[in-house]
Amino acid sequence: MNTPEISVRTPLGPIWLSSGVTRGNAFTKFYASFISIGMLSGMSLLQGYILAEHLGIPRAEQGRVLGQITLVTEIILIATMPIAGALADRIGRRPMLIASILLIALGYGLYPYATSLEELYRYRIIYALGAAGAASIIATLTNDYPQNRSRGKMIGFSAVMNSLGVAFVGSGLGQIPALLQPHGVDAVTGGKALFLTCSLLCLVSALIFHKGLKGGTIAEPGEQLPFKTLMTSGLRAMQNPRICLSYATAFTGRSDLVIKAIFLSLWAIQDARSFGLNPGTAMARFGIILLLMQIASLIWQPIYGALMDKLNRVTASMISLALAAIGYTSMALITSPLDFKMMPFFIILTLGSSSAIMASIALVGQEAPPKERGAVIGVNGMFGALGILIFSYYGGIWFDEWRPAAPFIVIGLVQAALLLVALVIRLKAPGHIPAKAKTA
Repeated sequence: MNTPEISVRTPLGPIWLSSGVTRGNAFTKFYASFISIGMLSGMSLLQGYILAEHLGIPRAEQGRVLGQITLVTEIILIATMPIAGALADRIGRRPMLIASILLIALGYGLYPYATSLEELYRYRIIYALGAAGAASIIATLTNDYPQNRSRGKMIGFSAVMNSLGVAFVGSGLGQIPALLQPHGVDAVTGGKALFLTCSLLCLVSALIFHKGLKGGTIAEPGEQLPFKTLMTSGLRAMQNPRICLSYATAFTGRSDLVIKAIFLSLWAIQDARSFGLNPGTAMARFGIILLLMQIASLIWQPIYGALMDKLNRVTASMISLALAAIGYTSMALITSPLDFKMMPFFIILTLGSSSAIMASIALVGQEAPPKERGAVIGVNGMFGALGILIFSYYGGIWFDEWRPAAPFIVIGLVQAALLLVALVIRLKAPGHIPAKAKTA
C-alpha cells in the first residue's frame, strides 16, 4: 500500500511531495536529518575521548568498554523503537521528534561530567531513549514527505544531510578540544566544551522542529489504529518478504552508524603513539579522513537515490549489499585509519554502508501501509539496533583479541550472505518499479 500519487512539484529538485507537505516542512525535515543523525553518530565518534581523557580507561580495555556501553544503548533501542514508532502514528511525528532531541540534549550535557563508568551508563540511558525516538521518526518523515515515485530522491538528499551532519560533528565539533589545547585548556575541560556545544545545538533544534515540521498525524483522528494494533504492525508486516529483506538489510546496514564510528575512531586513538600524536590530535587527524569519506557520500548518495527510483527496489537493495560486502571486508587490508594512503578503501566502505541504509529505508517505506508506517519503521529500526547490539558487543571483543579490522570483516561476510537471500526474493517476490514522475 502506497501514499496517493498527488502531482505536487517542489523547487527542491525532482521531488514530488505528498499532499499537505509544504516546502518549509521539507526544508525542516532536511535540517532534522542533518542535526539528528549527526548527533547520533557523534556520540559514537566522541565517546572514545571521554573514556581516554576523562575516565582514564586503559587502552587495552577501551574496545571492550565501548562494546558494553553500546550494548546497554542498543537494548534500550530494541525495547523502545517499536513503541516510539507506534506513538508517532498515534500522536504525531513532530512531538515525538521534539521530545527525542531534548533527551539527546540532556544526555550530551551530562556525559562529560561522569566520574565513573556506572555514572556514564546512567547518562547513556537518557541519551539512548532520545536516540530511539529520533532514529525512528527521521526515517518515518523521510518516507512520509515524498510520493513513492520520488522516494529514492528524497532519501538521497536526506542521506546527504546525514553525511553533512556526521562530518559537522566529527570533523567540525570534534576539533574543539584540539583547538582549545594551544590556549591552555586541559583535555577534560576541552571535552566538556565539546559535549555542551552539542547539547546546546540540540536544544535550539527542538525549537526549529516545533516551528517547521508538519503537525498532526497521517491518519485522521477517527481513523487512527488502536495502539495495541500498532504495536503488532511491524511483526504482521513480515508476511511481506520485501519488508523482511528491509529488516535484514537494516540489521547489517544500520550498524554503520555505530560500528564504523566506534571502532575506526578508537583504532585511530590507539594508533596515535605510532604517529607521534596525542589522542586529541589523533582524533582531529581522523576527522579529516572522516570528512573525505563524507564527501564521497555526498557525491554518491543523490546518485544512488535517483537510481532507486528507476529500479525495482529489491534490485537496488542487491546493489547496496554487494557494495557493502566489498567495503567492509576490504578493511582487512587497512594498516591504520590515520594513514591517508588507505583512503580508497575507506571510500568503498562509505559507499557500501550508506547505500545499505538507504535501500532499507526505501524498501520499507514503499511497502509499509501509511497509517502504520511509523510502527513498521520502528520495528525496522529495532532490527537495526539488534544488529548494532550484536556486532558492537562482539566487535569490541574481536577488536581487542583478534585485530582492529575484525568487526568489519565479520559484517562484510554477513552482508555477502544476505545478498544471496536478496537474489532469491528478487526472483520469487520482486514487487514493482516505482511509477515514473509525470511532467508538472
